[in-house]
Amino acid sequence: MAGKSKNIRKNIETVLETISSHHTGAYAAQAAYFFVLSLIPIIILLLTMVQFTSVTMEDVMTAVLQVFPSSVEGLIRSIVLEVYTRSGSIIPITILVALWSAGKGVLSVTSGLNCIYDNIETRNYLYLRVRASFYTVIFILAIMLSLVLSVFGNSISLMVYEHVPFLSKVVDFIIRIRTVVTLVVLTVFWDLVYKFLPNRKNMAKTTLKRQLPGALFTASGWLLISFFFSVYLDVFTGFSSMYGSLTTIILIMLWLYVCMYIILLGGEVNALLEGFTTKKEKADRDKFLDKQKTYDKMKE
Repeated sequence: MAGKSKNIRKNIETVLETISSHHTGAYAAQAAYFFVLSLIPIIILLLTMVQFTSVTMEDVMTAVLQVFPSSVEGLIRSIVLEVYTRSGSIIPITILVALWSAGKGVLSVTSGLNCIYDNIETRNYLYLRVRASFYTVIFILAIMLSLVLSVFGNSISLMVYEHVPFLSKVVDFIIRIRTVVTLVVLTVFWDLVYKFLPNRKNMAKTTLKRQLPGALFTASGWLLISFFFSVYLDVFTGFSSMYGSLTTIILIMLWLYVCMYIILLGGEVNALLEGFTTKKEKADRDKFLDKQKTYDKMKE
């Protein structure tokens, strides 16, 4: 029993050393910094676009606070109020700033995953920047879909019932399991990220199925961390007295840092499982070859 617990402790220490050697914290901090820079332009862009719909300002506040901790409500509300009093001429500028800043964050995540998977980046920088912007847009769409299901689910159900009644039961079922749907949407997104974002050596063996454990880990981690972070900040209010007027931006950076760390940990999960699977496949192949040699000798 003591030997077994010793092996478990040794394996845990090996995993922690591996994560540390990949500079996971440094890459997470780098990505969080650039995502903080892109956060305000992205919010402004989305809110500017929302103004052309029938969605009210309170609906927007409810939706945004589904993603961000409640402690940053003051900052979010001030941004929403400012955007609702501006014209739509700000859209082109915010698009460029948001895509550039968030693209740098995606590149940081890419570098972190390349380090985790022991890959060397050989792709063109311009190609990487364009692709990073594409992933940023896809991520925003995934978040928007999750928000729509979480906040406007009942309104959607009522609209479908009035205009397309034969689909009402299906829509009602989807709305009831919206948390599961959100988890599925995020899992699919991260599954694609882990397959295509790093410069994988063997894309044929890097299947979506093999990336699923890390993707599920990241999607679940994001939802859980956002929930526990909000609860923690509601219970422990020491942050305000420590950081004063900087509390909001510090909280956003801390939350984003943890989220980026979870993304890279998901990559670590996949890398560990892939290494274990490769070793098992090699052992099975060697065992088969040994049996084949024994059988050939018996025939002789």
